[in-house]
Amino acid sequence: MRLSSQSAKSKLVLLLSLLGLALPLQAQWVEVSGEAKIFDGKVDKAREEAINQAMSYATLGRGANLSSVQTVSQGNLVEDNFTLNRLTQANSIEVVAEHLSNNSIRVELRLDLTEDGAEQCMSDHLKAAIFIPQAQISDRTQLRHGQLDGLGEAISRRLAAGLDLDSRTGFSHLHANERLDMKQALADNPGNRLPGWLAELSDSQYMLLINILDVSTEPEASHLLGLWHSAPQRQFSMELRLYHGISGEAIWHNQYRNSAPWEFELQETVAPNSERFWRSAYANGITQVLQQATRDLDNSLGCRPLLGQVIAKHGSRLVLNLGRKHGVKVGDKFQLVLQQNLPDRLAQMRPIASKSRASITIEQVTEESATALLMGENAADNIQINDITLKI
Repeated sequence: MRLSSQSAKSKLVLLLSLLGLALPLQAQWVEVSGEAKIFDGKVDKAREEAINQAMSYATLGRGANLSSVQTVSQGNLVEDNFTLNRLTQANSIEVVAEHLSNNSIRVELRLDLTEDGAEQCMSDHLKAAIFIPQAQISDRTQLRHGQLDGLGEAISRRLAAGLDLDSRTGFSHLHANERLDMKQALADNPGNRLPGWLAELSDSQYMLLINILDVSTEPEASHLLGLWHSAPQRQFSMELRLYHGISGEAIWHNQYRNSAPWEFELQETVAPNSERFWRSAYANGITQVLQQATRDLDNSLGCRPLLGQVIAKHGSRLVLNLGRKHGVKVGDKFQLVLQQNLPDRLAQMRPIASKSRASITIEQVTEESATALLMGENAADNIQINDITLKI
């Protein structure tokens, strides 16, 4: 990582140099399988779902390449420019076998995957803590079918578990019992920096907001005894927004859609945290959406530098909000970047950065914090709480 300044225009440029190795194309044959239930005799649709599931397993965790250049002009951070390139592509797909049994179909695929080693992003292998509150529900009346009152909490827990299990770039700070009304908060105070404040309060580097947009069930005629003629389709769509913990700005968002048969009886109450619910076709579709969201988050954060902060200071010793769970080890070296908050034209405080020659070496590491020693004479003079750290 290198900090440089353009004195002619008083600009500070933070250049995120991503060093890569010139590697040849690498091909690899992978065998995977996928399974899906058959509804109403629609074998073709089930086969397609099984193949999609197998493809998802094949590409899970294979990553992408992100290149980034950030510019700070007179203390104001200019929007990052990112380039995203998939690292994996399937040159050949073969269906090796197909099995039909018990109203389900299982397919086995053989894929020829190619990875371009020259395009791989050389990250620093640090993970970010991501604050995840309870998912918001846009229309709570749609929860009446099945009485899914706890769906928002269940979705947050499932997404957090997926991040902790599969993500290469982050882990969760889960607060599934805490419901945030971001729209109301911003309406009450347009200058509200709630995302940054919550991230600081929880020592998180990012905050992820989940908004469930649609869980409606298509109208379907039913028997007099309260059973569906056939399982109706139920929608699931959600929006994710990722906020940076230091600036409080939204840096990524995406929407996801899926639908699947609602297999339960018309008036049946279904607990969203039950295994019976998560074994259903509808919940299986939600799981696929959450897995895709985890991969997309990884792609979004893959080449962003992890910005830690100084949370305590005593003489030449500092405490950082990065620790073992983030990937920090004893002996790691970090560059310090001084942070200052300046009021903008609307009297809102904007964080700016200025370069520092001070660097630190990690001496002790706990799960989510680390103690570091400042290097260099008079290095501690200008260091303040909330100053930024970058791994060298």
